[in-house]
Amino acid sequence: MSLENDAERGRLAEAVLDNPVYRESFDLIEQGLIRAWRDCRDKAEREDLHKLLRMLDKTRNTLESTMRSGKVAAEDLRQKQGIAQRVLRRFEPA
Repeated sequence: MSLENDAERGRLAEAVLDNPVYRESFDLIEQGLIRAWRDCRDKAEREDLHKLLRMLDKTRNTLESTMRSGKVAAEDLRQKQGIAQRVLRRFEPA
């Protein structure tokens, strides 16, 4: 992927993570799964609930990783654009 694409994906991931409705929904799902897992007596069902919790964590971690990668890509783009501008200024007529 290009730096521009990575930066945009990071921006979109950050918008999701910063969205209050997403955060509230995510927290409600997580709390419900934890409560159900803690109260569950059936071993197989408890294992399924644990897997769901792990997948929920993986979802959040993937979004956070995409956001961090996007920030790195955006910084790389800024640096490359700054270098390109300095090089171009050297060749501008005086």
